[in-house]
Amino acid sequence: MKNIVTCQWLNKHLNDPKLIIFDAGMVRPGKLGEYKPEAKLPNAQRFDFKKQLADQDNPLPHTMCSAEQFTQQMQLMGVDKDSLVIIYEDQGLFSAARGWWMFKAMGFDNVKVLDGGLAKWQSLGYLTQIEYSRHYHKGNFAAKPRVGYFIDAAAVFQGIDDEQTVLLDARGYQRYLGEMAEPRAGMRSGHIPNSRALPFVELLDDGEAKPFVDIKATFDAVLGDQADLQTTLQFSCGSGVTACILALFADECGYENLHVYDGSWSEWGGRDELPIETGPCPSR
Repeated sequence: MKNIVTCQWLNKHLNDPKLIIFDAGMVRPGKLGEYKPEAKLPNAQRFDFKKQLADQDNPLPHTMCSAEQFTQQMQLMGVDKDSLVIIYEDQGLFSAARGWWMFKAMGFDNVKVLDGGLAKWQSLGYLTQIEYSRHYHKGNFAAKPRVGYFIDAAAVFQGIDDEQTVLLDARGYQRYLGEMAEPRAGMRSGHIPNSRALPFVELLDDGEAKPFVDIKATFDAVLGDQADLQTTLQFSCGSGVTACILALFADECGYENLHVYDGSWSEWGGRDELPIETGPCPSR
């Protein structure tokens, strides 16, 4: 896969001078405490998209920071224009894709996600370290923002009745149906009208990416007669994190018009003036 590397591959390339490794893990929604993995990959730095790389003026959780803020932080962490960036997390695949999408949104394409994350790495017996590393080289990274990679509620609302646009919801199916309470207080239950359910876990096998043929088949089944590479795909989830997993795999499948709803259900579910639906997905 073009967006994903295996632990075996990374272990062989640890001495690549252009390699930058980021841990973009997070505490799962509904759980308390700080993200404190038991170990880190060699030379790994912390990619904190909840604080350091978030728009702190936005009341929604960890929305995308400005290009200026992203550039400054990446330079401080030694990222160059020709770096190879690998992003992982402690358990499988949940939040690492968010880091991948942020780089893509900032015009940087030489970024990959580590399949299986720290858990897979440790299961293979590879070396780890206790603390995060610090990069003393100031990088020359410069963000070149791409319009539309992150979208807002207005763009999603406009796409509801657009036959060329499909919004895929990465949350669990019970949350999509409106049969399960949201993990964040004050959220309505249900889904965005005309959206379709594609829980991100359906694309994974024990935290690792399923074979490409299975991923492609899942997208085809959910999209039905709109499984056309020219279809505009929007992705939503609870707070703009696992939606990026769908973006990751849609990109693998060859879709190009991809957009992540940054506020996702944290915004939509909390705004009473925005319409919601409950009940089954139209494609299921």
